[in-house]
Order: sequence, then C-alpha cells, then structure tokens
Amino acid sequence: MPSGRSIAAFAVKFLVVHGALAASWPLCGPAYAFFLCESGNILFEAVGARGHVRIRPATAPDDEMNDTFILLRQGTSTNWTSTKVSSWHLGFLSTSLLVALTLATPLGWRRRVWASVGGVVVLHAFVLVRLSVNVVAARIHTGDTFWGRVWLVNVTNIGVGYPVSCFVPVLIWVAVTMRREDARRLVGSTQKKVSA
Repeated sequence: MPSGRSIAAFAVKFLVVHGALAASWPLCGPAYAFFLCESGNILFEAVGARGHVRIRPATAPDDEMNDTFILLRQGTSTNWTSTKVSSWHLGFLSTSLLVALTLATPLGWRRRVWASVGGVVVLHAFVLVRLSVNVVAARIHTGDTFWGRVWLVNVTNIGVGYPVSCFVPVLIWVAVTMRREDARRLVGSTQKKVSA
C-alpha cells in the first residue's frame, strides 16, 4: 500500500502540473480549439456529413468560454444554424487532468510519457464522441432557443458535461498506467498489512 508520504508527493505533483496546464489556457486555448475543429471536421467528412456540418473556432469567445462554433445545414437548405460550445469543457480540461495524473504517477519517465501519449489519443477519441453528441443535439435543439441553451449549459458544459470531463480522464489514467503486476503488488501489500 502506498505510504502517506508517497500519496502526498503524488497529490502535490498532480496539483502543480494540472495548475500549470490550466494556467496555460489563455495561450493554448486557441490552438486547442483549432485542433478540435480540424479533427472534428475530418471526422464529419469521413462519416458522410460533408457539407452539412462544419466546426469553426469563434473569433470572439464569450464569457462562458464558448469558443467553438458548430455550424449545421439541414438537407439542401442554404441556411446554416450555429451553436457555440466550449473546447475547454469538451476536451482541454480532461486532457490537462489526464496528463497531470500520468506525469504525477510514480513510474519511470519513459512509461509516464507513453502513458500520457496513449491516454491522450484515447481521450481525444472520446472528445470526438462528445463533439458528435453536441452535433446531434444541435440538430434537435439549436443553441439560440431556450431548450438549446438548457442542453448546452446542463449537458455539455456544467450539469453532466463537467463531471464527465473529470471522471473519464481518471478511468483512462487507470487503464494506461496500471499493469497486472502493479495491481498484484498493490493487493499483495494490502493483504500483508491485514494479516500482520
């Protein structure tokens, strides 16, 4: 079982790395929003929504950090409807949590780096699924309606979205850092303490 000192060291490292990544948002935010938009556009072109879904960075994010536009066109219509979402809530928060968890884990550096890279790839696949959910929701409720705003605030950002943004990185962190021998060691040391 990890000692109190090692748990405290992990917590301090996690807070420092996560704090540094969160503080970098004003600099990294536009680049992350652009990356999210480009990968989203590639996804929607691949699944046959070409010409009907466009993801674009907002030129002037609002106070709620909604910095990404989802633009939709229904059928053969020439009119586009738009909904704003937050790339911070969709992916950057989760990414910073996952990277902070993996880098704070007491493993060799090579294993930490590979866990971070693999975890971010898996996490970004999940982020694209969340983006797809937003596109489907935007087709049902456009963001400029009452129900569209309810969806964005409660499901994508704060209500369900925020806990998901925090919980999924923890699951991915466990999956990419924990090996069978780690689990056996952890269980074995716990059993020794119980028997003693």
